[in-house]
Amino acid sequence: MNKFIISTIFFCGFSLAQSGFAQSVGIKYDITAANPAAVIAAMDKFAASPTGQAGPGTVTLYQYIVNGESLATHNFVVNYPNLEAMDATFARNAMSQDWATFLTELAAVSEQVGSLMFRSTGNTNGDPSSVTSPTSAGNWIFMNVQDPVTYIDAWQDLGNSNNNLQGTNSLLEIIADGAGGVTHAIIQSANNMSSLLATPPQQLPGWSRFIDRVGNIRTIENRTMVLRMKSWTAQ
Repeated sequence: MNKFIISTIFFCGFSLAQSGFAQSVGIKYDITAANPAAVIAAMDKFAASPTGQAGPGTVTLYQYIVNGESLATHNFVVNYPNLEAMDATFARNAMSQDWATFLTELAAVSEQVGSLMFRSTGNTNGDPSSVTSPTSAGNWIFMNVQDPVTYIDAWQDLGNSNNNLQGTNSLLEIIADGAGGVTHAIIQSANNMSSLLATPPQQLPGWSRFIDRVGNIRTIENRTMVLRMKSWTAQ
């Protein structure tokens, strides 16, 4: 099993589905978890440690419900409020025995199988306050967008025509994803799957016009469905 060697992450931001406009940046780490309960226990221990408590924000663990051909069963998502906070976390963790212990315990029960870095675009529609469930559902759509300006304009128009829908939709820029070729992601969140999938896209007002505008400038590369398992916030 690979060592879960990550010299970054945790305790410096909001979850992927809740990214704000302040040009926050974050990283998603995909793992295969042989023992999900032990993964949570390792994170509980680190979160309570002096190192875990040193950084503000929230770390969220998600379970994949549908993940295509990927071996990942879960992912950790962390969002840093800015690049300076990310750098500070790297430096703090590099010198921390709490962090070294966490990596050892996590590697014993899981294996990292993927990662990507993202940045908020500030483009969100819906009502974030409506997502209150501790096990909220997410639909994450990853794309290669050839004309971001046109796509964002069309996506905002679609959102403005559907402000009454349950949950939230956020658009993220993907900074790095290895060889995947993904440039953007749509993060849809709602209290449960029934709310998340209540209205098929084809039934949304303005959907046909949206597809006419973006059909030739974006390619959908991956779609996943997730459930939120737990979040950790410094006290």
